[in-house]
Amino acid sequence: MDGLDDYFDYAMDLDEVGRAKLMERLQADDPALAARLQDALTNQVTNPDFLCQRKPAPRAEGQPDLLLATALRVGDLARAVQWYSKHFCCEVLQQDDQQATLGFGSTRLVLQRLEAEQPALTIVSPDVAELGPSHRRADGVRALQLTDPWGNTVEVVDRAPGAAD
Repeated sequence: MDGLDDYFDYAMDLDEVGRAKLMERLQADDPALAARLQDALTNQVTNPDFLCQRKPAPRAEGQPDLLLATALRVGDLARAVQWYSKHFCCEVLQQDDQQATLGFGSTRLVLQRLEAEQPALTIVSPDVAELGPSHRRADGVRALQLTDPWGNTVEVVDRAPGAAD
């Protein structure tokens, strides 16, 4: 991390224990920066966009994460949309020359032309920040890209885009 802004963003995504450990480490390495960071944290504006300021929904023990979207590659996109629409009760949410998105309630099925990038899964997990270095997307959703041992891309997000906090 390069400066106060980087440390501030990082600290805002930590819980109280994690933030205390960060401050202790920073105090030993750079006391002046630690003091500036503590001042920034003390005088911050409340913003639920930061994980540490959002009250997470209670999660029952063993409650599974939500599969938000999956993608399949198809040879004929128009035929695939027609086939899925005929056989299942779904809504065509988006369609262009390269892909189509079908809505099945809260789950999305993305159909991609064979030439498209590798299919992916999107999973909603409130624990996204604990899985690795995540980032905040333009739509406010915190996201992390993982690759499973077989080379499949898995996007983990803290909530569905457009979902209320």
